[in-house]
Amino acid sequence: MTFARDLDFSGKTVLVTGAANGFGAATSRLLFEHGARLELADREEESLNRIARELNATAHVYEQSDPASIQRLASAVGEIDILINNAGILVAKPLLETSIEDIQQLINVDFVGAAVMMKLIGAGMVKRQRGVVLSIGSQTAFCGGENRAIYAAAKAAISQLTRSLAVEWGSSGVRVVCLAPGRALTRMTMTSTALPGSTFDRGLSRVPLGRWGTPEEIAKMIVFLVSDAASYVTGETVIADGGYVLG
Repeated sequence: MTFARDLDFSGKTVLVTGAANGFGAATSRLLFEHGARLELADREEESLNRIARELNATAHVYEQSDPASIQRLASAVGEIDILINNAGILVAKPLLETSIEDIQQLINVDFVGAAVMMKLIGAGMVKRQRGVVLSIGSQTAFCGGENRAIYAAAKAAISQLTRSLAVEWGSSGVRVVCLAPGRALTRMTMTSTALPGSTFDRGLSRVPLGRWGTPEEIAKMIVFLVSDAASYVTGETVIADGGYVLG
């Protein structure tokens, strides 16, 4: 099989969560270019419908922090070959200034919601003896981060969940992987932390490549990891951060 054939997603149905913008939108566009049939999910209805029309995809409005909403989504999408478990939020505050409500919301979205999604979509994959789950982690799972204590903890949990499910589901032909981006020029990151003098701005000095990543670069890594070109990769969290964690 040629490498180009490995990157052909024709006949595969992919569910992308958090698809309305950022990594999710860039990944959806790239998967569409490679022949995938897309089920796109997000809580932002207007933006979601716009990209769904662009990519001839089915749009699903849902709330990642609500297990019942995830259940409805899982029922609506039917059989999924690949899950891009991308939806998430960022609370960029010192822990002592973070409310208990913010802590609960971040954990509910970035870990509990992601885990419920993996459980509900993964069940069908295990039954059919095939599938790929990719979750979005973070470089902060490995190096921590100022003003990101709870976010880093949630993303570290995603990496460990990935490892455990890779062991549980491997014999059923299901791969489970995680991609941990560094700071990238997405709306979530820019609106939360990219003011001059912020930790986002100061952190650039730690990146050996000397720049922030782009959603399109992260999308290419995602598409590779869920493709047949990475068919012998499971349980891994791949870091794509321009070398930030090296410093």
